[in-house]
Amino acid sequence: MKILLVEDEVHKRDELIQCVKTVYGIEPQIVDCVNDAVLAVIDNDFDLIILDMALSTFSDNSGDKKKGHDQAQGGIEVLRALKSRKKTTKIIIITQYPDFYIGGVKVKLQKSISVVKEKYNQDIIGAVLYTYKSQPTLQKITSILRKHA
Repeated sequence: MKILLVEDEVHKRDELIQCVKTVYGIEPQIVDCVNDAVLAVIDNDFDLIILDMALSTFSDNSGDKKKGHDQAQGGIEVLRALKSRKKTTKIIIITQYPDFYIGGVKVKLQKSISVVKEKYNQDIIGAVLYTYKSQPTLQKITSILRKHA
């Protein structure tokens, strides 16, 4: 199984890695910005993408040492890249926001599953409102992963 984890916050990334390891026994490929995520989905086929919707433009590791501006909807750029390449994959949306904008329209997180499926032709298997160090959050993510293992 090939898994991509798109997350720019280290504490969230570490918790999500543990969820993946618990279910699949592997470490996912990790990217931490919009630019690297778009390149990853263009160049590779993934069985599953765990996608944070709010991302920095560039990585901490970029040459200029600037992460660029945070994009509240950086995850949408990743979805656009998948659609433009006619790629469909399983995706778990992770966000700290109860709603976000898709095509200029404010959408509640739980409704985002059907909206993203329709607009970007992706197999959204879950949308999780992330809370740091929250056992219910981690259990929900692990449950979604197990259901689709």
